[in-house]
Amino acid sequence: MCGILGIYTPDSSLPNETVDILQNALMKQKHRGPDADGYWLNEKVALGHNRLSIIDLTHAADQPFYREDLGLRISFNGEIYNYQILKEELLKKDYHFKTNSDTEVLLAGYHAFGSEICRKITGMYAFAIWDENKDSLFLARDRFGEKPLFYIKKDSGFYFASELNALRTIYPGELNINQDAVVDLLEMMYIHLHHTIYKEVSNFPPAHWLKIDSKGEFEWGKYYSYSLPEKEKIDFLELKKLTKEKLFKVVEKQLHADVPVATFLSAGVDSGLITAIASEIKPDLTAVTMSTAEESTDETAGATFLAKKLGINHEIVPVSTDSIDHLSNILSDIQPLADASLIPSHLVTNKVQGKYKVMLSGDGGDEIFGSYNRPNLYQKYSGGLFPLGDKIVQRGLSFSGKNSEKLRSRLNDKNRMKFGGWGGFFSSHNLNSGLMGKVFLQGKPQNNQVKLYNELKERFSGNEDKLSFGIDFESRLPGDFLFKIDSAAMHSSIEVRAPFLDHQLVDFLMKVPVRSLMPNGIDKELSKSLLSDYTGKPWEAPKKGFTIPYWKYLQGDWGDILEVYLREGKSQEYFSFNTKGLLDMLHELRKQHAIHYGRILFAVLVMEIWLRVFHLASQKRSAFYTELS
Repeated sequence: MCGILGIYTPDSSLPNETVDILQNALMKQKHRGPDADGYWLNEKVALGHNRLSIIDLTHAADQPFYREDLGLRISFNGEIYNYQILKEELLKKDYHFKTNSDTEVLLAGYHAFGSEICRKITGMYAFAIWDENKDSLFLARDRFGEKPLFYIKKDSGFYFASELNALRTIYPGELNINQDAVVDLLEMMYIHLHHTIYKEVSNFPPAHWLKIDSKGEFEWGKYYSYSLPEKEKIDFLELKKLTKEKLFKVVEKQLHADVPVATFLSAGVDSGLITAIASEIKPDLTAVTMSTAEESTDETAGATFLAKKLGINHEIVPVSTDSIDHLSNILSDIQPLADASLIPSHLVTNKVQGKYKVMLSGDGGDEIFGSYNRPNLYQKYSGGLFPLGDKIVQRGLSFSGKNSEKLRSRLNDKNRMKFGGWGGFFSSHNLNSGLMGKVFLQGKPQNNQVKLYNELKERFSGNEDKLSFGIDFESRLPGDFLFKIDSAAMHSSIEVRAPFLDHQLVDFLMKVPVRSLMPNGIDKELSKSLLSDYTGKPWEAPKKGFTIPYWKYLQGDWGDILEVYLREGKSQEYFSFNTKGLLDMLHELRKQHAIHYGRILFAVLVMEIWLRVFHLASQKRSAFYTELS
């Protein structure tokens, strides 16, 4: 796991000060790879790399990695879990290797198979390969977006990096805030992949590759799409047996490393199942659990019970989540994210930094086993009981009259599905009930969940009950959850692996119809049944959510800080925030427990902090460029 960055100018226009720029950018994302860093450049292209050593710890595997006989250089972030199998195939083709790294296997694989290498590899990754014989640059990102990659295409220049701060450092132009992304963040607590916080910056799409030739021409390719459900039912016990066999093989591959490996363990099913299977393979396994002083979020009791049941080492890490400095620390490197679990995710990885370099997580478990019980809800109400019910729900959610909050509370998950099916269900967001005008002076609603639903309707025709699985894979999973865990853990120089996102496992389970996956209408029935085989009874530990009570903090010190920020007026200038409307909401939150206002105000606080620690810090970057010139 590492950090990558680079510049490509087909017209040979790299500036003379490129070395200084690269070194500065590498320092900005050094936390992603503190073990080594390096760069290489010629008149057209520059590649940079921060290394976190996981496989082959020798300096022979440092990057950018070069094979002169192949005419290829690579800067690679991630892990290729099947690299040993691929290496055997390449050895039969008379390729030789001077390291034991997956990096060199990936590079030789590209030489042998071209863009088809993306279909052959299993893993999480973002990489760039420079072909010196063709003067071309090839980039690719993993299937589900586990590893981040941002880029800017401007005139004849192409710039890319693992983190936004490094990208901003190598890009010489201005970056302008994208108001649509600000609205998006307030609506959903994260920014959807189709745009970023800056107008000039793009997210490299998951499951895609890009080739830029010697003339600067772009060729895009999509190499993967998740499977669609099949109508044929499968016996639950047979499904359970096959799923465990596949999970065992996946976890076994992902436990492979030349450094210490541990697992995250909460009271939830997903981390519990990964830990249970990993403990069969690695009996001396250690599981790490976060302990907080907050009764509403602490899951130590459930995790401790499971660890004792499995007979594994269990490390409980106490953390305090109420310091605003935690947010400032992480947001200084990334684009805004208002998922409150960003803070505990960072704190727990930061506490175990130096003891473990690799952690296995339960990320993706909700998305492949249950989709948050929504398919069961869809089946219960046959996808909506009224013609044009989705339009009725949307009008109800947009109502801003006297009883708007009361109406909104009645349009809960069950009733939105009951009246409007998927269209009604996905119409809900934080800025319903006329709150758009209370939060913003200008800007337009994004409604990205509804847009995505409309895009996916035809693809899931005949399998509508499983449509929410597609929504998960293309929205919150990459835009929020995977971005969050990468940002939080890599800030502590720790690699997090998600066994549930092995694409072969995903494809296998995506083909299973809902009535086979959850035959008794129980959310995540399959994964719960698998875990119960280890616990000896149905797993009913209370899952409280890996989060923090931000609404309570906002009623106290955090609210005081937010009020000061709002009254400064900077966010009104940069984000078109409605200062008066937000201060009124803060006043209401202080008077009573209003979780809905709490979500909005936490997202506003994130934007206020990010503005100061990231965006306004761009003046220092400009001064750096001026000094170099």
